[in-house]
Amino acid sequence: MPGYEIVEHKYLKPYREDGIGPNEIKIGFLDFLREIKNYPDGISPRSSFLVYGIEEVLYMTKYEDRLPIAREIHKILQSAASTLTRKLIQVQIVCKGRLVRGESLWLEYRGENLPIDLIFGSTAINNVRGANIYTTSFNLSS
Repeated sequence: MPGYEIVEHKYLKPYREDGIGPNEIKIGFLDFLREIKNYPDGISPRSSFLVYGIEEVLYMTKYEDRLPIAREIHKILQSAASTLTRKLIQVQIVCKGRLVRGESLWLEYRGENLPIDLIFGSTAINNVRGANIYTTSFNLSS
């Protein structure tokens, strides 16, 4: 099933010899949002994206604006769900911080807890060769 794979940067190859293979198209998080919002029909079928920089987007946002920004990102991602699913797109969201799962999923980055769960909703956890990968469908649960 197509969807988002959220993974810590340190688990990718070449940082780990037995690491997870990175997807082909490397793109920044804001550029990815712009592509799926403005040009979803221009995305080639079966493309595989490695999206980086979500932690910087949230970290650089004022604390009081993080929740509204996270909800807006969720809305943009959810609006592209049918196109991404139909085109069998693969998306890895790569995080430089540490992903922590409690009641919800958050990202520890530079001493702050960033609201990843508000963007991606409920996630399933898969352990691949010692690496936790959090997955969710493109439709994103609320």
